[in-house]
Amino acid sequence: MTQDWLKEIIEYCSKYNIPLEYLAETMYEPKVVPMLRGKAFEFSAMMELQGILPKDEWEVTKEVMNAQLGFHDVDVKVLHKPTGITLRGECKLAQKEGYKFITAFLPEEYHEIRVKCMRSRTLGLSKVKALAPIFGVDEDVLAVHNDQYLPSDFDFVLCSIGNTFYRTDNSTGFFEWNPTELEKKFIKRFNPPNDVNLKDFAFHKMYLARSTDLAVSHSTGVVCTRRACNNKNNCGFIPDYPIIRFDESLKPINRWLPLGDSLDFFKKIVNSQTRK
Repeated sequence: MTQDWLKEIIEYCSKYNIPLEYLAETMYEPKVVPMLRGKAFEFSAMMELQGILPKDEWEVTKEVMNAQLGFHDVDVKVLHKPTGITLRGECKLAQKEGYKFITAFLPEEYHEIRVKCMRSRTLGLSKVKALAPIFGVDEDVLAVHNDQYLPSDFDFVLCSIGNTFYRTDNSTGFFEWNPTELEKKFIKRFNPPNDVNLKDFAFHKMYLARSTDLAVSHSTGVVCTRRACNNKNNCGFIPDYPIIRFDESLKPINRWLPLGDSLDFFKKIVNSQTRK
């Protein structure tokens, strides 16, 4: 972390004509908080991966990019130094209030957390027409899925589940950490240390999945929920809200992996690419 962060904040406010005395109030605005948290999570994800992956073999970076509409930028890059293979990561927070406890399949029970994973801007008709041949899909198909990603946009998704336990305070309009008792029980089943803040603990519960494992296809079993989609079992797009499903032991059971398994996760992707 830079030692001149205060100086940088002052310079930033001056550069963009932001009243320094109202900087905090600006950042608390309900429309601003989600954007700030989403962007900040990219740096958090980068730091987590840097702390896990051996530095002699892997390099994790985040580049400042300004991607054009329709051409995806990269949140985090993971470079495998021996082979030169670069893996592109998409960093996403869980959907607000996206936790569910599923008991419909008793005696088995499941926990589910929805991940918000969609384009920040919807493709208009002109962009659909221009990008459809580049993406290799029909215009009418892309028009139906105009805010959804394709697996080719990135190699993996990294998600923090903590955001799902936030809610909007109706009296203040602020975004607040406010898990229900059922949600607290779920978090505590991960056995956080007694001296750890539950909010911070939940934020650092992160999971990885390959983009190909999230897309609608016969092999993944993921089904498209778009009404206008004519190929709901194999359209190839990533749903807006992929699901992390946990069994009763809190092990993810639908191709997501804990961040602690990221070294093996990336090694398998690199090995699959070197075998091609």
